[in-house]
Amino acid sequence: MNYETIFLERKDGIATLTLNRPEKLNALNIKMIEELESAVLGILKDRNVRVLVITGAGRGFCSGADVNDMAQAPAPVETRYLTQTAHKIILALTNLEKPVIAKVNGVAVGFGCSLALSADMIIASENAQFGIIFSRIGLIPDGGSLFHLPRLVGPAKAKELIFTAKMFDAKEAERIGLINKAVPADELDNEVNTLTKQLAKGPTVAFGIAKKIMNKGLSMDLSSVLECEAFGQTIAGTTEDAREGVMAFFGKKKG
Repeated sequence: MNYETIFLERKDGIATLTLNRPEKLNALNIKMIEELESAVLGILKDRNVRVLVITGAGRGFCSGADVNDMAQAPAPVETRYLTQTAHKIILALTNLEKPVIAKVNGVAVGFGCSLALSADMIIASENAQFGIIFSRIGLIPDGGSLFHLPRLVGPAKAKELIFTAKMFDAKEAERIGLINKAVPADELDNEVNTLTKQLAKGPTVAFGIAKKIMNKGLSMDLSSVLECEAFGQTIAGTTEDAREGVMAFFGKKKG
């Protein structure tokens, strides 16, 4: 399928979804939101995809909503439609039973930061800048930031970032636990490629089950999580990945 505002590549079990409005630092307009929903739902159904990478073209990851474009949208019905569509994307990424990696190559602010936070892991260029800047225009964070942010950095730090709407760099994001790793800009591609190749060779079903239990486990007691683990282990144990893993383990022991 051909897209106007995004680029989607599938290769060797890895899908790379690139936001492609570099002249706007990949700000989200109506067309991009609709195309993102289509692409993510397609990846959800594609059993050949084992890992998803989200990144941005040019100097930015995503600078949030294109305010000029959104201002032209009929309100309030159209605004509600856009918000609901954007939130479907966040839900789909959070619940996708495959590893999702945000490759943050530049600025990630507003909904762009929310989009990155919906990934399972965030690898960022040291040139990247982050910001939960909704309050600068009198709004509250959306795109799941009020869910993901306090779970990553703790409630107190989350409130600080939301209330001050300050910008911070990738090193600071790594220090506070918002992202997994900050690397020099010229090493970002290699860092993400190495990680995704490793994950694409891993047990996709087991990754998906573990991810689902961890997402739900944050609001469950230990007994319930243990029950989910037992059920999930039964499913994971029947997969080809598990059989190959067991055979490889015993093969090494014999060697």
